[in-house]
Order: sequence, then structure tokens, then C-alpha cells
Amino acid sequence: MKKLHLVSICFIFTFSGFNTAFAQGIKYEAESGTLSGSVTIQNSQPGFSGTGYAGRFENDGDKVSFSINISETGNYKIFIGYAAPYGDKINNIVLNGNTAEVAFPNSSTFKEVLLGKINLDAGSNSLSVNKNWGWFLLDYIRVEKNTDPDVIVSIPYQLATPTPLIETRRLFSYLMDNFGKNIHSGTMSLNGIEEAEWLFSQTGKYPALVGLDFMNHNRNWSWYDKTVLVNEARKWHRRNGLVAILWHWRDPSGVTDEFYTDKTSFDVSKISDTASAEYKAMVTDIDIVSGYIKQLQDSSIPFLFRPLHEASGKWFWWGAKGPEPCKALWRLMFNRMVNYHGLKNMVWVWTTDTKSDNMTWYPGDAYVDILGADIYTANGDLGSQIMTYNKLKEDFQGKKLITLSENGPVPDPENLSADKASWSWFMTWYGSFVHDPVINPLNHWQKVMNHSYVITLDEMPDLQHYPIITKTAEYESHNFRVYINRSDGYLHVYPSDNSGSYDLNVFDITGRIAYSRIKNIQNISVSLSLLRPGIYIVKIITSKGYHSYKVIR
Repeated sequence: MKKLHLVSICFIFTFSGFNTAFAQGIKYEAESGTLSGSVTIQNSQPGFSGTGYAGRFENDGDKVSFSINISETGNYKIFIGYAAPYGDKINNIVLNGNTAEVAFPNSSTFKEVLLGKINLDAGSNSLSVNKNWGWFLLDYIRVEKNTDPDVIVSIPYQLATPTPLIETRRLFSYLMDNFGKNIHSGTMSLNGIEEAEWLFSQTGKYPALVGLDFMNHNRNWSWYDKTVLVNEARKWHRRNGLVAILWHWRDPSGVTDEFYTDKTSFDVSKISDTASAEYKAMVTDIDIVSGYIKQLQDSSIPFLFRPLHEASGKWFWWGAKGPEPCKALWRLMFNRMVNYHGLKNMVWVWTTDTKSDNMTWYPGDAYVDILGADIYTANGDLGSQIMTYNKLKEDFQGKKLITLSENGPVPDPENLSADKASWSWFMTWYGSFVHDPVINPLNHWQKVMNHSYVITLDEMPDLQHYPIITKTAEYESHNFRVYINRSDGYLHVYPSDNSGSYDLNVFDITGRIAYSRIKNIQNISVSLSLLRPGIYIVKIITSKGYHSYKVIR
């Protein structure tokens, strides 16, 4: 759940007429852009470029717009020249319909911040700087051709938990296999799966993922049934659904029942004092929640665990004192749950952002499995959020799977596919974010839930038996060589000796047999025309046992 700072976009303006030579990049001065709202051109702050700057983005609807003219389709760096003499600010950049929140750290002098490395089409590309928190000074936009090498995404099939349950490994292996190929649909609920049920009633499809919350589990309220979450998680997993659980952690001291910083004085910085009442209260609550996680583990239920979310926003008490106490609390929670309580059924999801200090908040690769971003765009913004996705991929060097861990409007699947914004799942927040016809119109939901890029519950594989194999390219083991050759268009199975016959079965991830031959001795080549794009399990049975290999068509 996020404190929203949505932008009301009422006008569209463009500005053009610049040279399209990008040898050293080119500046688009703010004073030459098209201004709307109360933004004015000023020159009292020294050190600006050109003849002035735009400021101060005080009112909703304030923005400056440009048309970025590109002579050659390609990847470009976009820099924003600014000053922020009124403190740290966040404002919105809208580029070709895609919105990204950009942090502008406190600075009394003019400086640059990198928006990101973005693919731009030849011709005119629209860009606007829109008020979010406002109160900053825009000097210019600078665009230059990107010559940096691409970040290579290389994510190990390895969880932070040293010895996870086999069911946890199956869950993570499945998500890894689908990363970059599809997005999983999801909805958040407060208690059960009420939002998923609503979505089914309207679209005929259940989402692949449901989100639940440990929010009330450290309170003993007679009106709250703590068995609901565990029971719903069990039932959803048995339907091969994905279970995500976050934790709106109520004041551990019990002085209040709040989790927002401005409503509780609980001091997370006492995490460093093991003798403090605050430290003991946090450990007690971790132990309480661990008991419910243990119930899930006893039923072999793995889940996506996302505690301490949106910490860097500082609107929750766990982020109120800055990154160091928050990271210490995350690591304490991880060690307490995994090593002390022996919990092995969580895939750990860290909620990050694109601010310049996002790595300062990061607990570390040894404690995190998946990166999440919570993005609530303005109504009608169905962009892929590719700028945020690319920034996270760049910042974390392609080492982690990335997901859209919360959202308001659901990105259009066609935008996701076209932009290659490879979010693992989306999870639309509960209530009006799911039901409101302005935030997510019903025809949009119907398109999303029936789109080939979006995985719904009925399209999920058998997670209880999903194969765990750590390679996907080529295998040379157990006297067999199994690989796909895209040049000749065949899946090849080569036995390294003729010591006996073998049976061959090729399954898709739903368990359907796509190809089968029995009592073979020599090589087998399976035409790829028989296999639709996707993940396949090649099972070879010999007199000595069987071997499974995973390949991607």
C-alpha cells in the first residue's frame, strides 16, 4: 500500500525544431519548451544553462513539454538538468506515454540526474516533466546516444534461503523459467480471495496470484479470524496459484495500532540495542508471524514474502529512521525466521525504487530473491513502466528477477510485450483499484485477463510437481546429450552409447505430452514445428532409471 502522489494531466503540449545531430548529445532548454499551469521561466537562481529555467511546479497540472526529435532509432541516455533548493523531491517524467517517478535530490546548485537509458524511435518522441511533489527547478533535458554495453540478465536458480523446501524451489524455478516470457496476473485482498472472485465473475478468469497480509496477526482481536489467511493460502496453492504475503506491521510496542510514521512514534533504530524494549517487541512479533508461516510450511505451501515494503518512502515506521536500521531489521527477520525458526518456504521479495539512493537501502543479494516496484500511475496511464524496469535492471546489474509488486492501473499487455518490460507479475491493490471503472475499466480487465501475454490461474502448471533443473541450454550427463538447435529447427537427443534402449517423452509445462517415442536406440531429432514456444521437459527412461531435462523452445 502506497501513499499516492498522482498527477492530473489535463493538457498536451509539444516543442520541436532542434538539430537532430547527436554526436555529443543535445540540450532542450526548459525556457524553449511549452509550459502549462503556473510554471514560469525564472533566472534568479545562479548557475543555470541557457537563458533561464522553469519553476517551481507548485500546482497540479504544472508541467513542461518537449518533442525530442531523433534521426535514428536506437538507445539513448536522457539527462535532466535541475536544482532542488527546497529539499529532496520526486516528480514525474512522461515519455511516449510511459510514466516514471524521478528523484531530484536536494541541491542548491544546478546539476544533472540520469532519467535512464531508453529506446527511442526515429522521428518525434514526446517528453514532459510533470509535477508530483513539485517544488524544484527544471533547467534542461539532454539526450545523447547510449554507447554503454547492455546489462546482461544473468539470474542464478538459487534462493537466499540456504536449504529451501523442494516446493519453494519448484515455485522459484517456475518463475525463473517464465521471466521475460509472460506476466502473471494478480490481485491483493485483505482477508480471503474476494478480489479474485470478483475478477472471475466479471471476466471468467481467476488471476494467477492472490496477495494476502499479516497485518492483524500481531494483535489479539476477537473480531479477526487469523485462520483465514493460512486456509486461503493452502487452498490457492492447491489450485496451482501463486501466493504473495506482505506485512503491514502494526506498532510492535502496542502503544498504537498504526504502521504509518506520522501515527506512531515507534523507533526502529533501537534494532541496534538488543536490550531495548523496542528490539524485544520486534523479535516477539517476528516470532508470532513465524508461527503462522510454520503452519504453511507444515502443509508444504511456499509463498512470496514481501515484508518491510516501501521502506525508502519513510511513510512506514520501519523506514522512518533511514536505511541502516531498516536493513538491520530485514536481516534480523531473515535470520530469525530462516535460521532460528527453520522456515524454508519463503521467496524473499524486496520492494525497491528508482531513487538515486536505492542501493543504500538494499539488504543485499544474500537476503533477497526478487526485486519489486510499487507503481501507482494516473488513471488512464496503461504504459509498461519500461523506464522503471530498465532502471532497476541497470541498478541491480541484471542479477535479480523483477516484478510489479503493487499497482493501480494494470499495464496494457501489448505495451508490456512491445517494450519488453519483463515484470514477473502484477498485483493490483484491493478495493477501488480493482473495481473502479475509471482506474481499471471492465473492458480493460477483460482484455488483460484474456491476453496471451498474461497468465491466469487456469494456465498455471502443476506447481506441486514442477521440475527443478538449474540449466536450460544444453545437457551432457547421464549418457545423453539434449539440446535445441535453432539453426536446423530440431530438438536433438543423442545417447552417447548404444548400451540399451530408452523411452522418450516430451511434456509441456502443463503436463501435456507433446512428443513420445518408445524403445529407441539411436539419435532422435524432434522438429520444432511440433512444439509451440515455451518450456518443455524432456524425460528419458532407461533400464537404470530416468532423467529429466528442461529446454526452452
